[in-house]
Amino acid sequence: MLVSDLFERSRADRGDHPAVIDTEGPVSYAELGAAVDRAAGWLRGQGVGAGERVVHAGGNDRSFLALFYATLRIGAVFVPVHPDLTDLQLAHIIDDCSAALAICSPGAGERARHTAEPARAWQEIQQTPADDFAADVPDDAVAMLIYTSGTTGRPKGVVCPHRQMLAAVGAVNARLGYRADDVVLCRLPLSFDYGLYQALFCALTGGTLVLAERAGDRGLLKVIEQYGVTVVPLVPSLAQILTLLQRRLRRPTRVRLFTNTGARPGRAVMAELLEAFPGSVFASMYGMTECKRISVLDPAEYAAHPDSVGPPIPGDHVRITDAGGRALDPGQVGEIVVRGATVMAGYWGVPLERQQRYVRRADGTLELRTGDQGYLDEDGRLYFVGRNDDMIKRRGIRLGLTEIEDAAERIPGVTAAVVLRPEPEDGPLHLVVQSTLTADEIRAGLTLRLDRARRPDLITLIDTVPLTANGKPDRAAAARLVEAPACAQDTTPPTPAPTTPTPSTTPTRTSHEPVAV
Repeated sequence: MLVSDLFERSRADRGDHPAVIDTEGPVSYAELGAAVDRAAGWLRGQGVGAGERVVHAGGNDRSFLALFYATLRIGAVFVPVHPDLTDLQLAHIIDDCSAALAICSPGAGERARHTAEPARAWQEIQQTPADDFAADVPDDAVAMLIYTSGTTGRPKGVVCPHRQMLAAVGAVNARLGYRADDVVLCRLPLSFDYGLYQALFCALTGGTLVLAERAGDRGLLKVIEQYGVTVVPLVPSLAQILTLLQRRLRRPTRVRLFTNTGARPGRAVMAELLEAFPGSVFASMYGMTECKRISVLDPAEYAAHPDSVGPPIPGDHVRITDAGGRALDPGQVGEIVVRGATVMAGYWGVPLERQQRYVRRADGTLELRTGDQGYLDEDGRLYFVGRNDDMIKRRGIRLGLTEIEDAAERIPGVTAAVVLRPEPEDGPLHLVVQSTLTADEIRAGLTLRLDRARRPDLITLIDTVPLTANGKPDRAAAARLVEAPACAQDTTPPTPAPTTPTPSTTPTRTSHEPVAV
């Protein structure tokens, strides 16, 4: 079975039901299916065959999904990339995967065999005769390459076979319970696997996907009400936006489920969000591109275990190991290691012996060493402590920067928090906070929640914690903000500003207050 078969089944069973709603309006499963047929004909007309890579740098709309399903149905490999990537970044991905076709700007796609600008490609697809061709490929064939963010080096393509992707869709939905009558709001980029899998959950169940642009955030509540949205996948910024909008407007909605993975909204933010949307619940999840999803917390357990990301999903197994690979007991913090049905097939073009994350087990299957720190409780629930990049040793104690961020976000009045990685590692610990509180009030709250080794030396207040394109707190951009001339009153020597380009955000309110420790 291919991933695209999920869509074909709903197309056959629910042809008249809305499949997607984008800025052009609703499109039914039958109508989107017709676009998939034309896209398949267009791709084959471009000479794309089974196993060849199609890089796509388009936006969040029906054309993305038509090309996605068509690429998989003809046996080719879909490579989604964020449309905001620079030509140089795109060129690296196109070259790395030896793309047969690149749907992107002409300048970035020079190394592909063929290049087509997204708008022109969609126009041509709509004029192409339908083609119902479906390739006969095994379920262990590659469906997709998703390139990692590249924060620790050049991006690498995670190899996602049909089998593992289907296993992830089934296992995650067994925990989340998406339904045929669900309307799922996707404000996440479809090039981000958290966003793309929303389309797959809808295809699995026959539900409706609403694609929202980030530029339309002020109208999100209207969209939720207009289309009867029932499920909302979150990133921290979206949780904050929806809370503020609903507090002000108090509109009736049908939202029943919020989900989150990666950076998690603070506990206080989630409490306010659930209060603002009566009848809704929250499913906290943990995963990474290399394995899709690893664990999901039952919403019924969130109140009793708010810090947990839940037990492993069906088909996956988690163990916690020390630096030597030895299994640790419940409650002991170590590296999260995963094996099971959703572990992807490694990195594209990198020999297995050079892949530090993926390791071959004795039975021939792959095990994923996530590089993340966490622990299991006695009942098998997983607790995420931090990424390895977030771990530092301070005053002889190994700690995660996310521990400090989480503690800050539990303080009522704190919307978001990010800790800048100290350089050197034992240097001043700097907390950047989006809050209505003063630095003294935040400091008092942290004193109740953190031991001395984890308390920040500096607290800076800013209007908005900057985020990456995927909605995660951006430490590099936060560092640039607090090192700006407007923040010169800081008496601690600043860390050199990063040279990596980051989103430009200018703070209108800052407060640097060194804290004695």
